[in-house]
Amino acid sequence: MDEKIDLDVDRAYNFYKLYLLDWTRGKKALYEEYGFKVEGSVLSRDWELFAAILLKDRAKAGDGTDLEKHEVKSAIYGNSFEYQYHRNHGVDKLEEDKRVNHVFISYSSNYANVEVRLVDSSLLAPIFDSWLIGLITNYGGEIPRQRYRRSISFGMVKRSGILLLQIQAEELIFAL
Repeated sequence: MDEKIDLDVDRAYNFYKLYLLDWTRGKKALYEEYGFKVEGSVLSRDWELFAAILLKDRAKAGDGTDLEKHEVKSAIYGNSFEYQYHRNHGVDKLEEDKRVNHVFISYSSNYANVEVRLVDSSLLAPIFDSWLIGLITNYGGEIPRQRYRRSISFGMVKRSGILLLQIQAEELIFAL
């Protein structure tokens, strides 16, 4: 990543506080009353919007990457990040994934802690190349599957990614 990363940290952090953290807190009592875990109450689309605000990007129309310039993945801190490829457009999606940088958002189960890392597409392209044969094979056979799933480990993201933003105990403690 040779280009300077232009972030809108203040706007992203305000979005986090208002629409991710406070929104989750507002539902917490109801979740607990009915026996649900709060974990997973933030939608993946919310994390995509958070990343779009932070990176000054926009949603990409149609199938493929989440944003025009980035793919966004989110998972509980320490967990791997799952990629799914659908039978009808999986190969095209895999090719797009090789061309854009990837944003990985790790969060605590109560959303009080968040880390956002950016991994350059050149570091991930060999991984995506290694998935291609499995993806094509997955859709062949007598009963082709609908989806092909793979993941990238948290460790790989932590080693290879640039830390863009870190929130601890609901407070912004680092921004690139």
